[in-house]
Amino acid sequence: MTPSVLIISEKHHLHLEGVKVQLEKRGGFKNVAVFAFLEGREAFGRKLGDLLSDSRHLAVVTFEENPAAILEQFDLWYRDAMLPEADIRPVFGLLETPSFIRALSTTVRQQFDPEQPPEEPPVPEPDKIEEESFRIIDEVLSGYGFEEEWHQVVRRAVHAAADFEVADRMDHHVGAIDTAVRAIHGGANIIVDVQMVESGISKPLTGKFKTEIRCFVGDEDVASRAKAEGVTRSTIAMRKAVPYLSGSIVVVGNAPTALFEVLRLIRKEGVRPALVVGVPVGFVGAAESKELLSRQDIVPWITTRGPKGGSTVAVAIMNALLRIADAQEKRGAG
Repeated sequence: MTPSVLIISEKHHLHLEGVKVQLEKRGGFKNVAVFAFLEGREAFGRKLGDLLSDSRHLAVVTFEENPAAILEQFDLWYRDAMLPEADIRPVFGLLETPSFIRALSTTVRQQFDPEQPPEEPPVPEPDKIEEESFRIIDEVLSGYGFEEEWHQVVRRAVHAAADFEVADRMDHHVGAIDTAVRAIHGGANIIVDVQMVESGISKPLTGKFKTEIRCFVGDEDVASRAKAEGVTRSTIAMRKAVPYLSGSIVVVGNAPTALFEVLRLIRKEGVRPALVVGVPVGFVGAAESKELLSRQDIVPWITTRGPKGGSTVAVAIMNALLRIADAQEKRGAG
């Protein structure tokens, strides 16, 4: 159930129009309106009537310093307008969080959840659990306006992380998906930074495209060289991967040092992967490595800005790209 949203204030505030747009674009709400009481009762009845004609579930949001007074005024005008009965719930207070729209969207939706869950909540059949998960994700992402193939990548990353903030942080080079598909169809190597990423990538799809996954971080010679040179194994593993990097897809989900090394190889040694998926996780170097990745335009890229990411997100992105390549091949064959 997705409620309609009415943002109310005493006077006009231009920034509330921006909140409206973001709730529609990033929050996934189809019907959002802004109303200032200075507009008068006629406008109030018209806007509220339009919202209630679409849904009898309405969140009334206000950021005024005295929310009780403005909500009381809303109740009075609502009763006088003789509008249909509806499930109307207030949301008030400025949400000062890094992801303001996401937090506000979540708060609005939570207002319409049952106060007490049933003692035995219904659980979908095993083969329906993933389907229901993606239905929920698609509902929230519907307002983002992503192109279809990028939507497929983002939804799987959100699913893997169980975190809608990933959608806000994901970014990609304009040519990333097309480049990935061409590389996959050509049987490109997939170079990964850790075994967890290697193990999660779809073997039926890589087998179909005759794509080899290569991971060197666990090799004995990598460990000994890293110790001798005083650098991380992830750095040496990427140096060992150099003979396979040209035209490959590089997937980094864990180690910022692996991504830093790939970027050095691109800049300093002329190595040219087809695509770099760089989503290392952590508080030391992760955000910085991804910022450097997004600033270069030599090689197409996909990333998550900031510290969030991880091996599961990297796997989800790579598997999404493989599925897109598979779907395109099937359409071409049809």
